[in-house]
Amino acid sequence: MQIVIVGAGTVGFDLAVQLQRAGHDVGLVEKHTDRCAEIRDKLDILVVEGPGSSPRALIDAGLREAQMVLAVTSVDEVNILVCGLAAQFGVKTRIARVRNPEFTGSRARVNLTGLGVTRVIDPERIIVRVIHNIARIPDVVEVFSYHDDEILIARHVMKPEMPIIGKSLVQILQEAGSDRFLSVALRRDGEARIPAGDDVIRPGDDVTTLFRAATLPRYLEFLGLSGRKVRKAIVAGESLTAVRLCAALEEWVEDVLLIDPDAAHGQTAAERLDGVEVIHGDATDRAVLAENNVGAADLFVGAGRITADNVMGALLARSVGAGRVVAVSDEPSNNRLFRELGVDHVVSPRRLMAQEIMDVIHRGRRSMELHLRDMPLESLLIRADPGSRVTRGPLLKVWRPLRSRAIVGAVVHEGKTIIPRGDTHIAAGDDAIVITEERQVGKIQKLFGGKR
Repeated sequence: MQIVIVGAGTVGFDLAVQLQRAGHDVGLVEKHTDRCAEIRDKLDILVVEGPGSSPRALIDAGLREAQMVLAVTSVDEVNILVCGLAAQFGVKTRIARVRNPEFTGSRARVNLTGLGVTRVIDPERIIVRVIHNIARIPDVVEVFSYHDDEILIARHVMKPEMPIIGKSLVQILQEAGSDRFLSVALRRDGEARIPAGDDVIRPGDDVTTLFRAATLPRYLEFLGLSGRKVRKAIVAGESLTAVRLCAALEEWVEDVLLIDPDAAHGQTAAERLDGVEVIHGDATDRAVLAENNVGAADLFVGAGRITADNVMGALLARSVGAGRVVAVSDEPSNNRLFRELGVDHVVSPRRLMAQEIMDVIHRGRRSMELHLRDMPLESLLIRADPGSRVTRGPLLKVWRPLRSRAIVGAVVHEGKTIIPRGDTHIAAGDDAIVITEERQVGKIQKLFGGKR
């Protein structure tokens, strides 16, 4: 597919890397000379220097032949204009990164479809969704979602008191009944692998499990975490993300507090958040944390505009006794360091946005790869082509060559999510989520691909 990307920041660059790897023809428009030179050195793609709003630059990047345009600059208006220009050239899919709430959501004052946008990617919505999942799944190490949050992948480290300790994965599946969830990755004694049915859960095991979001309560019950709930949440920051997150949390969290370092922004936030207490203060100040009893919080989220403040606030909250601490980071290269320092979850808006766009692009096409942190495993979202080998029998038969090297965690058939069994048949057009060793990715793509 011919795809034009406008904007070569973290999002645009990540998209270019993934799309090139997936075999697409990519044209990239970027206005900064140094950034263009840097990307030409790193990637074998067409890079055009110029403003994203320039028709000439877009045409030079392949707009006339493109089937998709991804407008991901930091300026909403430029992204909308790019989609409008692309519509005039007959580009079928036109995705825009848009942050301004006047353009998005139920209260939007503008119909972006009429301006040429076929899909809006809203960074704040994505961040809030991810943090919301972290908040509602106790002790989760890592969590991903697919198909608009219908499918969840969660990682937990097993503790001695958990009810599933000493049970085999087959036994757990049998006890789960219709509320099936499937363990798709196991890290034990420093080694990560695809688990087998006869593996018995031990304390200390790092287990990644896939399940339908609707069965989350049943999953937590098996882990003995049903009674764990966030009763007090503190969000710190002067951003739209912080306000939206508070609005989401107040729907089910008893006590939500927003610490806002910007008095004017805090006043506006207080007017929007009826059930949230808003105070003016700096969450990197220990006195402020003490005054607001941050040590009693089950959840602390640093969600301001400055990464350093978010991380420092989270670390200070941890030091005074807060439960889980989360920091929003615009420095993805430092995320590992932040976690090593003690931040439980580091959320990168730009990386999340790139992942969301890849999900949209590849839903119904080839595959999307998502690397599981600290594991040599990939999570792929892939569609079965007509005539592909994976459609020629039950999984027990067609998956035999990949057994213990890859596992199908979920199948989406005609809009319905299925946690598969050995007798499950994958039909042409079905989407599947596959956890696999990195070296098996090519084999899986061939298995799901039709004759060429």
